[in-house]
Amino acid sequence: MQARVSDSVHFLDFVNFFAKLQKDPQYSPALKSLVVIDGDAHMENVLPQSLASFLGKVEQSDGSNTWAIVLSNGTHKSVFSAALRTLAPRRVKFQVFDEELSALHWLKSF
Repeated sequence: MQARVSDSVHFLDFVNFFAKLQKDPQYSPALKSLVVIDGDAHMENVLPQSLASFLGKVEQSDGSNTWAIVLSNGTHKSVFSAALRTLAPRRVKFQVFDEELSALHWLKSF
């Protein structure tokens, strides 16, 4: 599964997108997730606490268990990294990358 975020998007839209995706009959927990958030994307209302809450829900769901998140924007990267430290996921693997090629190589290793 691959998602790209660009322009301006509310964090709730991002959350709702993944909630709908997981209800799709063709969605499988075995899918690996690649999320690319463009450097010029403006993610409104993204707080470490809200992101940690979302990642916690992913951890408890039957969804994908391997997520590569590509962030070229330093602010986005620090928010996501802080949320991952707060969550300390066990079942779901999350990794933040600066560029897509490294993320794809990491996903292929599972």
